[in-house]
Amino acid sequence: MSRTLAAAARVVLKQYRFEVGAAVLAALAVGIWALVVEYRLDALDVPPGCIQDWLWRVDTGEDIAGCAGPMRTWGEILTGQGGIILEGEGMAPFSWMGVLPFAVGLLGGVPIVARELEAGTAQTAWSLNGLRTRWLLRQVMPVAILLGIAVAFAAFAVEAAVEADVAWGGYASFHIGDHGPLVLTRAVGAFGIGLLTGALLGRTLPAFVSGAVLAFALVFAVDMAHDAWLKRLEPTVIAEVSPLTGEIVDVPRTVTTGWGVRTPEGAMISFAEARVIVDAARVAAPDPNDEQDLTALGWLEEHGYTLLPLGVTDEMALGWAPYDALAFGLVGVASIGGAVVLVNRRRPT
Repeated sequence: MSRTLAAAARVVLKQYRFEVGAAVLAALAVGIWALVVEYRLDALDVPPGCIQDWLWRVDTGEDIAGCAGPMRTWGEILTGQGGIILEGEGMAPFSWMGVLPFAVGLLGGVPIVARELEAGTAQTAWSLNGLRTRWLLRQVMPVAILLGIAVAFAAFAVEAAVEADVAWGGYASFHIGDHGPLVLTRAVGAFGIGLLTGALLGRTLPAFVSGAVLAFALVFAVDMAHDAWLKRLEPTVIAEVSPLTGEIVDVPRTVTTGWGVRTPEGAMISFAEARVIVDAARVAAPDPNDEQDLTALGWLEEHGYTLLPLGVTDEMALGWAPYDALAFGLVGVASIGGAVVLVNRRRPT
């Protein structure tokens, strides 16, 4: 039985060898690149006391003897400034992981049904397997398993680079979806979209283009939901001038979500509420070309009001991760279910 399944899997993978091969090679390239970046960082053997929150400590003027030189090299590797391979080499894995799971998912999902319909072999393939759902399962499983392993390798290889970036002073919340299990949920979402568009359109290239558009729309929708979710969190003042020293005191690792205004009495109000106060003082209406509303800001500053940035901690912002996984995972499962329905109901030609 196991030999029969293995032989069937080899036939399926051979059928989609171009798409699967391209997807696997892309995932391996990203993963290996991330491992090379991490290896170069580890080779510096920088003391842990130098690395942790280095950027923030430099901004606050903390002087750590013996750290400046090694950490300069660390930063050059991580950001790619002066890198020996490619400008931006350290950030490249993060950038690629924004695209990789969607590209891999679409490359794997689109041709499974679309190729059969496009080539006119669906009637024969479906009749030989009895149940169309069984045929679809046999086609999907080898592709999904192989691509899942490749994407998982890349996702967990990038994990080390993310940890290095966060230790250096970066934001963990900025890397949601760049590493770990969340990459797999995004790949599942794209795979389901590809499978569904392939079954719906029955043509490989149009299905791939349509799937890419739908994947982009999904990412845009999730980003919009993310922004709305951040704004609903209870914000705090993340930077203001100290009345004692005159220096800017900021909270480390915070994500800006908006702006507030502190009144002369010490109360916090929104900028919209502050604008009402400005309007009541009969100050000139804002210039349509003045996006920052400098007229209002000038009046507020003259009358003892202070504009302050508001935000949430990086740890609070990480709370979005489960919602991100849920969004892409649900779309993937729903799309795969829709593809099953289409395969069972549509005519093969």
